[in-house]
This record gives sequence, structure tokens and C-alpha cells, in this order.
Amino acid sequence: MNTLNSLDIGTRFHAALNFIIGFGQDFLPFIILAVLVAAFAFFLGRNRLMPLIAAIYTAVPLYLFFPFQTALLQDHYIAIALYLLFVFLSFVAFSGLSFFMASAPRSFLRVGAMSVLVAGTLLAIGIHILPLEQIYTFNSATKALFASNQSFFWWLLAPLVGLFFLER
Repeated sequence: MNTLNSLDIGTRFHAALNFIIGFGQDFLPFIILAVLVAAFAFFLGRNRLMPLIAAIYTAVPLYLFFPFQTALLQDHYIAIALYLLFVFLSFVAFSGLSFFMASAPRSFLRVGAMSVLVAGTLLAIGIHILPLEQIYTFNSATKALFASNQSFFWWLLAPLVGLFFLER
């Protein structure tokens, strides 16, 4: 009976471990982006998340209506670099706004939640607007969460809702 219980625990442990590893493999780009955004927020302060979110939104129309797309954006890496340049320039421009915002202590849960929402938005923008799928092949689980037009809308809305509820 003892061996039966140990086998049962072992199979449950392996099933749980396989689930965790499978989840990590399915959503690796999302997890990496969320960790990077969280590190950014903890390193520079939580009050820098709002200028980052504003920069991400501002960079979308700047990228979409860039007048030299046919000449410069033939390479996928250059197209993504251009979007990131627009994000950086917008972030620098919006960073002055953080001076006017009340600085709150860093909360791990708030930063984590906002990091997940911002990472989801970035990944949705990468799939729908940027040529990210020509560089990286997303698996079906990631595509199911980010590739539809409805999910793109909800991921674009998610950081705004998060700011409304978490950053008051």
C-alpha cells in the first residue's frame, strides 16, 4: 500500500511538472515580456509605467503612418526597431508627466498585474501590427490568446483598465 501511494504521488508530481513546463513553453514570449516590464517598473519606479503605457499607445499610430514604410521597412528587424524607437522617444517625451504624478510605494502585486497587462498589450501589438510572426513562430496557445481581432481589442484596453483600478 505504501508503494501504491508513492506511485500516485509521483505520477501527480510528474503531471504537475509537465503542466508547468508546458505552460512555460507555450507562453514563453509573454512571460519574458512580463518579467522585463516588471524589472523596468521596479528598477525605475512604478510611476514610470504610466509614461511607458502612453508611449506604447503613441508609437502605434506613429509606426502605422510612418511615411517611408516601403523604402525603410523591408527588413522585419528594422520595422520592429523603428517601433521600439518610437516607443523610446515617446517614453522620453512622456517621462516629464511622472513628475506631476504622486509617487506611491512599490507594490509587488500592482507592479506584477500591470506588467502582465502591458506585456499582453505589447505581444498583441507585435502579432497584429509588427512583423513579429515573420521572426518568431508562435504556438497555437499563444495565438489563441492574442491573435484574434477581439483579443487585440481587449489587450489594448487592458492596461487602461488596469491603470484605472490599480493606480489610483
